[in-house]
Amino acid sequence: MSTELRAKSREAKKSPCVIALAMTLCSVLSALSSFADDRFPPYDNTAEVEAAWKANPELYQFKTIADLPPNLKWEKGDDLPELGDPAAKKGGTFYTVTPNFPPTLRFLGPDGGNTFRSEHWDNIEMALVNRHPNEDKWIPCIAKEWAVSEDRLTAFFRLDPDASYSDGVKVTVEDFFMLFYMSLSKHIKDPFANDYFAKEFKTITKYDDRTLSITMRELSPDPIFKANSGPMPRHFFREFGDDFPARYQWRKMPTTGAYDIAPEDVKFGRSITLHRVKDWWARDKKYYRYRYNVDRIVFRVGGTMDTEFELLRQGKLDFFTTSAQLTPPTYWYDKGDIPEILNGYIERYSFYNVYPRIPRCLYINQSKPLLDNLDVRIGVSYAFNIDKVISVVLRDDAVRMQSGFSGFGRFTSPKLRALPYDAVKAREHFAKAGFTKAGGDGVLVNADGKRLSFTLSIGNMPLYTQAALIWKEDALKAGLEIKIESLDFTQLFKKGDQKQHDIILAGFGATPPYPHMWEFYHSDNAWEKQPDGSKKVKTDTNNFTMTAVPELDVLVDQQRKAPNEDEMQRLCWLIEEKVQDLACQIPTWEVPLYRYFHWRWMRWPKDGNCKMTREAIDAFVWWIDEDIKAETKKAMKDGKSYGEVSRVFEQYREKP
Repeated sequence: MSTELRAKSREAKKSPCVIALAMTLCSVLSALSSFADDRFPPYDNTAEVEAAWKANPELYQFKTIADLPPNLKWEKGDDLPELGDPAAKKGGTFYTVTPNFPPTLRFLGPDGGNTFRSEHWDNIEMALVNRHPNEDKWIPCIAKEWAVSEDRLTAFFRLDPDASYSDGVKVTVEDFFMLFYMSLSKHIKDPFANDYFAKEFKTITKYDDRTLSITMRELSPDPIFKANSGPMPRHFFREFGDDFPARYQWRKMPTTGAYDIAPEDVKFGRSITLHRVKDWWARDKKYYRYRYNVDRIVFRVGGTMDTEFELLRQGKLDFFTTSAQLTPPTYWYDKGDIPEILNGYIERYSFYNVYPRIPRCLYINQSKPLLDNLDVRIGVSYAFNIDKVISVVLRDDAVRMQSGFSGFGRFTSPKLRALPYDAVKAREHFAKAGFTKAGGDGVLVNADGKRLSFTLSIGNMPLYTQAALIWKEDALKAGLEIKIESLDFTQLFKKGDQKQHDIILAGFGATPPYPHMWEFYHSDNAWEKQPDGSKKVKTDTNNFTMTAVPELDVLVDQQRKAPNEDEMQRLCWLIEEKVQDLACQIPTWEVPLYRYFHWRWMRWPKDGNCKMTREAIDAFVWWIDEDIKAETKKAMKDGKSYGEVSRVFEQYREKP
């Protein structure tokens, strides 16, 4: 999967919530049935796949090493600093939580972008190359060398001969051919992948089993970034066909990364465990040898935050997020005065990171009645008191996000400003839309007696519930009724995928170096044209705002083909400003750091972490020290105190 496609995973990093019983039962029943492979007759697609390759020689090309351009400048990326800490110890088990049990272990197709995907795929799988999270330069992964053609349309890669999957099978170039074949197939039921591969890539070429090239249709600021992909093992996907979503619902693809999931690692509705791959091929490679240190990572399905905090105190969780992005600050400020923290058994950890901020916004569905009116949307934007939530609920630990494009450096327009809470201005715009009279309960109505009332769908989290109650109360002062609907995160994103919401509070994974526009704001992801000329809502896309503006489509298409960073910046600014003018999303808050409570046996490098990380555990530079764990438990038994410990890493903190 390409680098850009990794942005599809949804945000719910370590965010606790209560699982709806019905969803859990559905997951269990689905999983039990799909693990029983006798539901699916044996199938071998080898002949079909190879016939497709031969039938499309413009896309799939087979050449020899002698056909490589003679003047390629191969890069190795082996001169950058190591990652992690040589003092890191291997072994042990790390216990943490996941907000809900995933609906599938697929990362493609329906529900493939679920909140657990990043834990077993985005943060684990190896691509051709990787970005050094401190130096922001390319380093080797599956490819040991790479080069770019003189016309900058083709990227070349030489695979590491050691690269292999967790089942021992070597990675070959034809696994990348399989990536293209699957990503272009309607069988995956993933419109974004279909469109992306069709529009972005012209040719994939095999020179031998270890050498390939990928040719883009248009110039891009960084051809390596555009071509960077991960393999799809042919031997595993030999049964890929029209029943792909069901057949592969709970089949875990063998990984090129450090951690895998076996059938026995899945406890339906309760937990999923990642186990370290025995004899992992990259275990001794530079940039990876001091990372991925623990043997097992246990993701327990989260309960309430209070329950999880008690599990932390009992030592049943190693780690508890207190980031203001997702957690009420009361845990950091009020609940920190407990013996485990005061005596230094549990430590405080804060790290200022540099990374695109999660676009946590209130997404307004422009296809819904009334919300298709610009003045109504502007009024709604003025009616949501975001600053009050930041002050009261988040205790000013966060700041107002000015747009859904924050944190992309030069690619974020400096002109973007979020609308502040202003009940008077909200009423002015509601009046322009025909809502001039208030009913007995204070809710505005139009001449037809239609109430100004919308449902706000949120994830089932205390922070979001507290925020929604404030928004509901202050929106009424502007004559707007907000009905709160609290859902499990799986249900929440399913509702968004199906475009059944009015207003939804959601976040998506944002990755550098520039914003992804097409999946969120192009009409291709809002409406499907029908043979009779009509259109219907397009489901299973991330265009939660149902944006469909021809002028914006043109700009988004141009942005995908931007030949250099200057043009990319120009187009990003134009798109961002036009999206802001549509008032289709209300930016909420962002924080410049992440912070956690963790037991002292969870250890970190001297510099705390890597600069370009979204969450503390993403770079896998931490480890569990079993000796310190035993020492700490003895100290607790003996009443020994280490004193309160709070570590703050500010070397990457942006100066005001």
